[in-house]
Amino acid sequence: MPGESKLVLSVVKAFRLLGILSEAKAPLSLAELSERSGWPKSTVYGLLSSMRESSAVEQQPDGRYFLGVRLFEYGCAVSAGWSISELARPFLQHLASKTGESVFLSVLNRNEAITIDQVQSRAGLRVVSEVGTRLPLHCTSQGKVFLAAMPESEAMRILKLQPLSAYTPHTPVTWKDLAKDLEAARRQGYAVEDGEYKIGLGSVSAPIRDASGQVKYAVGIIGMFYKAQSREFRDALLLTQTTAGQISSAMGYRQGK
Repeated sequence: MPGESKLVLSVVKAFRLLGILSEAKAPLSLAELSERSGWPKSTVYGLLSSMRESSAVEQQPDGRYFLGVRLFEYGCAVSAGWSISELARPFLQHLASKTGESVFLSVLNRNEAITIDQVQSRAGLRVVSEVGTRLPLHCTSQGKVFLAAMPESEAMRILKLQPLSAYTPHTPVTWKDLAKDLEAARRQGYAVEDGEYKIGLGSVSAPIRDASGQVKYAVGIIGMFYKAQSREFRDALLLTQTTAGQISSAMGYRQGK
C-alpha cells in the first residue's frame, strides 16, 4: 500500500538524521542537517518535529538539534539485554581452564562475526581477537557456524556482499570449496578453521542456540595446534561442543523440544 511505503521511507530518513547527529558529535542547525542529508528543510523539519515528541531529538535555545535522552534510555536497555556475556562467562573460563587455550564468544552482524567476549590462554599467548573485533565469515570457525545455520541462498547472498579474500594459502575463496565446510559443519554440529585466517592457528566453534532453537552465538577455542586431526584438537573440540550445549541450555534451549 502507498501509505505503508511512505511510512517506511520516513523511518529510514529519521534514522539517517539520527546518524548525522551522532557523527557530528555536536548540535546542528536545521540548515546544516538539510545540507548534510540532501533533503529540503521542510522535510527535515517535519522529521525532527516528530522525533522531538518522543525525546529522540532535543533542541537548544539557539535552535540547533542534538540527540535526545530517549536514545540514551534505549541504549541502556540494549546494554541490559546483552546479558549473554555475563551468562556465558563462567562457561568460557571453564573451557579455557580445561583446554589451556584461548576461548571466544561471537555474534553474527550482517556479513561479519564480532567477538563479544574472550578468555586468554594460560600461556598468555594473545591469539584470540579483542572484544569488538570483526572477523570474516568464510575463513573462521565461528563464521562457518553462522553460515551453516542459514539456508544456502541466504549464506550465498551474505557472502556476495564482499569478495572472499585469501588471508592464507589455505583460505577457501570459492563457494564450491566453502560449501563443503558448511555441509560438514551442519552434519557434525561444529566448524573448524585450520590455518585459513592466520597461518599456524587452528580454531573450532560450536553453535549456541536460544530457547527457540535459533543459532544466536558461537563459542570456540583457538590455539597453535599442530594439526586439526591431532588428539589434542579432538579433545578440545568435544569440550567446545559440551560448552556450547551448556550455554544453550542456560538460554532455555531444550534439544528435541
